[in-house]
Amino acid sequence: MGPPPGLDQIVDASRDLARLPITWSWQMLQVLAVAWLALKFDRSHSAATRYRVWLIALLVSAALPLLSALCKSLPGPPLPSLLPAAGTENIPTVSTIGMPVPGFLWRSLVWPILLILWATGATVQILRLCGSYWKLRIIERSALRDSIAGSSIDIDCGAADLALAARHTPILLTSKIQSPGLAGLFHPVILLPADLRSWTTAEERASILRHELAHISRRDHLVSLFQSVLKALFFFHPMVRYACNQLSLERELACDDRVLSMDTEPGAYAESILKAAERSFITDVVHQTASFASKRKLERRIDMILDPHRAPLPLRQWPFLILPLLLMGTITWIVMPAASGTPRPRASAAETSTPTPSSTTSSQHAHAPAAVDRQTVWIDTVVRDNLVIRVRALGNLKPGNDGVLLAALQVPEVMSGNLELGQPAAVDTFNGVAKGVVGHIYPDINNGTRRVDIFLKGELPAGAVSDLTVDCTIEIGRLDNVLNIGRPVNGQADSIVTLFKLAEDGASASRVQVRLGRSSVNRVEVIDGLKDGDRVIISDMSAYAGFDSITLK
Repeated sequence: MGPPPGLDQIVDASRDLARLPITWSWQMLQVLAVAWLALKFDRSHSAATRYRVWLIALLVSAALPLLSALCKSLPGPPLPSLLPAAGTENIPTVSTIGMPVPGFLWRSLVWPILLILWATGATVQILRLCGSYWKLRIIERSALRDSIAGSSIDIDCGAADLALAARHTPILLTSKIQSPGLAGLFHPVILLPADLRSWTTAEERASILRHELAHISRRDHLVSLFQSVLKALFFFHPMVRYACNQLSLERELACDDRVLSMDTEPGAYAESILKAAERSFITDVVHQTASFASKRKLERRIDMILDPHRAPLPLRQWPFLILPLLLMGTITWIVMPAASGTPRPRASAAETSTPTPSSTTSSQHAHAPAAVDRQTVWIDTVVRDNLVIRVRALGNLKPGNDGVLLAALQVPEVMSGNLELGQPAAVDTFNGVAKGVVGHIYPDINNGTRRVDIFLKGELPAGAVSDLTVDCTIEIGRLDNVLNIGRPVNGQADSIVTLFKLAEDGASASRVQVRLGRSSVNRVEVIDGLKDGDRVIISDMSAYAGFDSITLK
């Protein structure tokens, strides 16, 4: 049996929503993979540079839906004008009859299930993230404030940089955490274990504070929130998790570089990291970075700190960002969808030239009416009648899931907005016309077109085989008792055009403005400017743009 009423609309809506994370995930995979490849050629030997590359890649990944929407909103290419056919439309009429869609029910459940799974997983991850930040906020409020010069912290009095920085950054002691960390977004504070003095020396405590202050000066707490949200939304995406882990690691290494540049003793700094790592095995909500996430990463940090041949930081890091930015910019441009907004109408010679009113008037009156051979123009009569709105598209015959041939069409996206399942269609095989209905409308847009499958009914014309090119028209609606004419060249729907209207004797024609309404394959509704029985020239008259009137011979 066919799909229940309204179910196809629900499926379409869920499919469109599910397409967002799927398309977004595929685009992110390519952008992040290019960032990974670019870092393979990195010669900066700087954790700060590698950190910037990963951060830019994640920011671009987060902005992909906005960039995609912007690209889609751009005007698409102009559609080719269809020459009107002589006389009335000779298209077989097909009644609107519902047709079973094979496997509709089970196939329609795929998109809602995917959407529910993603929404459930993302919601759980976001709630967990909110819970962690809420606990951290509670700890921050209950922590005891202490100053950098206090005896409980006991920093060496010669650390002038710490004393100066601590004037602007609160330092809180609390027994609810086991290792140092940050709290707060817009006004970050440093949280230290209450027993810090019992397991560190003064020099180790100085290096710990320098490390946390380096995070604050780099605004790492804001980036950490951004990557946590992105990681929660794409909990299923291995490349996002990898990029976020690399970003966290490079962030720690960049802070290590900054701390060592302050004449911190490497041995004491490495010892403070090892002690904090040992205590971080006791889970708390503050220590959420990847610095101690694995033994391999911890060893990398310690080896870098204790390396006597460590490369100095480059004075200028931006040259090393050129290649990654170029590669990421290129792949971002490639993965963007094609422009599919309302196409610009083709401009005629009269529309591309914009003379001033005075020059236009003088030009029009300077020329006598041009003589036009009536055999070279196309004349149509305005009629008041029912107008069948049709969409026309080319395609090929393809075998369906059940082995029966169907017509796979490529419909321009701007013409596919009013398509619905079950609409009647006529498929011309150039050896006869087969009747059918719209059976499937694909959501994806490729090169400005959408695939639409027509399920064929009855016996097919002779010679109908797979891959045969067909010309199809789909009936999308009817307008009762409206004025209409053959579709003028360059006469788009819902536009105002200028046409030559014939005089009663048919010997001459004068220019008039006509407002057009909805358009079919080769006829268009007339809203204003003409009346029933008027005869107009609907062929291309751009060669006579400078004339208000012409004579016919």
